[in-house]
Amino acid sequence: MFQLTNKRIIITGASSGIGKQLCFKLAKYHPALILMARNLDALVQVRDELISANPQLSEPIIMSCDISNEKAVKNAIKQLSKEEKPIDILINNAGTGIYGPIKNTVPQDFKQLLDINFLGAVNFTYHTLPHFPENSPGMIVFVSSIAALYGMPCYAAYSASKAALRSFSQTLRAELGHTKISVLHVAPDYTQTRFFRNEKFLPGARLRHNKMAKAEDVARQIVEQMRRNRPEVALSLRGKLIGKVAALSPGFVRAYFRRRAGKLLKI
Repeated sequence: MFQLTNKRIIITGASSGIGKQLCFKLAKYHPALILMARNLDALVQVRDELISANPQLSEPIIMSCDISNEKAVKNAIKQLSKEEKPIDILINNAGTGIYGPIKNTVPQDFKQLLDINFLGAVNFTYHTLPHFPENSPGMIVFVSSIAALYGMPCYAAYSASKAALRSFSQTLRAELGHTKISVLHVAPDYTQTRFFRNEKFLPGARLRHNKMAKAEDVARQIVEQMRRNRPEVALSLRGKLIGKVAALSPGFVRAYFRRRAGKLLKI
């Protein structure tokens, strides 16, 4: 079990959705929270709500930061390092999406998602690693997606960015095997957040109507997996099945997503 009490924790994408709910779920462990997002006003609101709901909590540090900008990330971590305190946990949660068929997904769309969903996490991981404690347990968490497990129709750029994130987490876990830093790649399914309101919607695809988990429930599951010190986990039944069935019966999974693509694409 990984002990979460009194840890210094960075959470990216903390202004809403899963990131915001992670703040509340972790608050009971008396952490020193560092909340990152582009929208500073939204972070102020999250901080105030956290303090109101948890009077015993030390006031979280809030920082506006564009995770896709390596210089901005480097400066943010440099500013934090002035306190000369280690970073115990990094939760790479920030991300965005683009929905539509590949034929309408231009190369710039792929670059945008790789910059945010993949390189954003790489930027934070690279610049925070030197600040993890040498002789006590630490953890790096990648909040990914079931799209990392298998390419989702109408989510080519998103799936590619999350698959890259999963591969990165696996390599990082192997290379940190001699240290006390754990690496968790967690794959939620569709979740009720602003993600779908903010994602770029391309022509040529129908809107999907999927059952969505609550962000609060997803955050609770993530914290539980952190406590269990798991290396990789899909949070939904569908996610668990995709991984297992793809290995045992790849033709079945291919047929499933082919049918799904047929329902979503406007051909």
